[in-house]
Amino acid sequence: MPYLTDMFHEQNRHRATDTGPAGSAGTAAEGDAHDRSPSAVAARLRSRVLGQDDAVAAVVRAVTLARAGAHEKDRPLANLLLVGPTGVGKTELVRRVAAELRSGPDDLCRVDMSALAQEHYAASFSGAPPGYAGSKEAFSVFDRSTVEGDPYTPGLVLFDEVEKAHPTVLRALLHVLDTGVLRLASGQQTISFRNSFVFLTSNLGSAELARRRASRWRWLASGRERAVVSRAVTAFFDPEFLNRIDEVVEFAELDAGTALAITRLEIGSLRRRLRGRGVRLDLADEAVRWLARRGFDPVYGARALRRCLRVELAAPVAAEVLRVRPEGTGPVRVTVQVSGDRLTAVAHPVEAGPRS
Repeated sequence: MPYLTDMFHEQNRHRATDTGPAGSAGTAAEGDAHDRSPSAVAARLRSRVLGQDDAVAAVVRAVTLARAGAHEKDRPLANLLLVGPTGVGKTELVRRVAAELRSGPDDLCRVDMSALAQEHYAASFSGAPPGYAGSKEAFSVFDRSTVEGDPYTPGLVLFDEVEKAHPTVLRALLHVLDTGVLRLASGQQTISFRNSFVFLTSNLGSAELARRRASRWRWLASGRERAVVSRAVTAFFDPEFLNRIDEVVEFAELDAGTALAITRLEIGSLRRRLRGRGVRLDLADEAVRWLARRGFDPVYGARALRRCLRVELAAPVAAEVLRVRPEGTGPVRVTVQVSGDRLTAVAHPVEAGPRS
C-alpha cells in the first residue's frame, strides 16, 4: 500500500493485524498477477514507448521514490516536465503510466493547455472568483477524484503542451507545483495534489529542429538535438517555474531502427483490430520494412508512421476486405506484398472447416 497518507496509517494502524491470513493471501495473489517491481514496470513501459529508455528510467525513478515514501510529503509525488520533439512518445508514456498505476491508459486528468491560451482562462483552474457567475459551484478543470486518488491509488495529472498556455495560466500553476494544494476561488474548498503525479509535456525546440533538418547544413547539427531542446526550455520558462520541477525528462528523436520497431508495433495493433472482425492479415517482412522507410520522418516522429500505415496499408486492406466480403463477418485472409513503389493487398475468403 505505497500511497497511504500518514493520517490513513494512524487511523488504520491495527487493521493489518485483524485481517488474518486471508488478507495476506489476497495480496500475494494480486502481486503474482501484476508484478509492480521497478524492473517489471520499466520493462512494460519500454515495450510500449520505444527508443526512450532514459525517459522511462526517469519516470520509473519517480514512481519508485513515491512508492517507497521517499518523496516530500508537502508536495506532489513528483513534478516531471517531459520535453522533446513532437511524436516521440511523451503523452503516450504518461498514458502507459496511468495504465500501470490506475485502471487504464485514459484514467488520468488531462488538461489541454493549448485551450488555455488567453489570460482569463487562469480562472478555470481555481473557478470563478466571488461575485461572478459560477462562483458558488466551485467549478474547475480538474476532476477531483482523478487528481486526489485514494489511499491505494495515486492521482495522475497531465498538463499537455504546457508552453501553449498563457503565462498567467502558468503562474497559476506555481502554487500547485510547490505546495501540492489548490485553493478554489470561493475560498471554501481545496484540491490536493499531494497524492498525485504531475506530468507536463512540451514541444519546445521542435520548430528549430525541423528548420535544421531542412537546412543544407543539417549534418553539422547531428547529435545536438538535446542541446537545442534544453536551450528552448530555459529560454521559455521562468526560473521560478523550472525550480519547482523535480526533473526535466528529455526525449530523443526517433531513429530508423526505432521507426521499424514502432511500425511492427502498429501493424500488430492493426492485426488485432482486424482479427476481431474475422480478418487475418499476413504481411511480408519486406512490406514491413518498406512501410518503415516510407513513413519515417524524424521531424514528425511516430505520428508520421501512423499516417503512412493508414494510407498505404490499412486503406488497401479495408478495400480488399469489402470487395470479397461486402457484408457479414465470414473469415477472410489478406496478404500484403510490395509491388514496385507501393503495397498490394489481395484478399481471399477462408472456407470454414467441416463440422465433426
